[in-house]
Amino acid sequence: MIPEVAFIGRSNIGKSSLINGLVNRNGLVKTSSKPGHTRMMNFFKMGDKLSLVDMPGYGFKSRDEWGGMILSYLQNRKNLRRIYILVDPSHGLKESDTQIMKLLDNSGLSYQVVLTKMDRLSKTKYSAAKAEIEAELVKDAICCFPLVLGVSSKTKDGLDELRAAIVKAGQLTL
Repeated sequence: MIPEVAFIGRSNIGKSSLINGLVNRNGLVKTSSKPGHTRMMNFFKMGDKLSLVDMPGYGFKSRDEWGGMILSYLQNRKNLRRIYILVDPSHGLKESDTQIMKLLDNSGLSYQVVLTKMDRLSKTKYSAAKAEIEAELVKDAICCFPLVLGVSSKTKDGLDELRAAIVKAGQLTL
């Protein structure tokens, strides 16, 4: 059974761009500036070692895509090793993010927060936003992996750290 890691987040948070950056291949996953472009789960097999799962966005205008099939996948998939919740640090945690975290906590599912688009903030503003999000996670998140990662698909910052986290979560050997 090939381990899987899933990427979830609000619509237009950069899930598809992040996967393209992780595999160093523009165009593997179709991206769009229009929210709600990803309408189904997309699986990208990385050889015979790992699958990356691009999930539809959740939140405004995306409730239809977040039906029973996606929730069932998250709660019942035996080879799902970690769920990465993507959050825009300039917007912070939204109600839809905390609702998903509560659902994952109640299901006992391991997840980790990844801050996307970090290049859009100054280092000072990014650090402050990250600290605020970490403080929220410490209060409420039960199954959250404690290390919050930051990435930029545009500048490629943080991708190596995220790759290392994925290797560890997937219990992969290189």
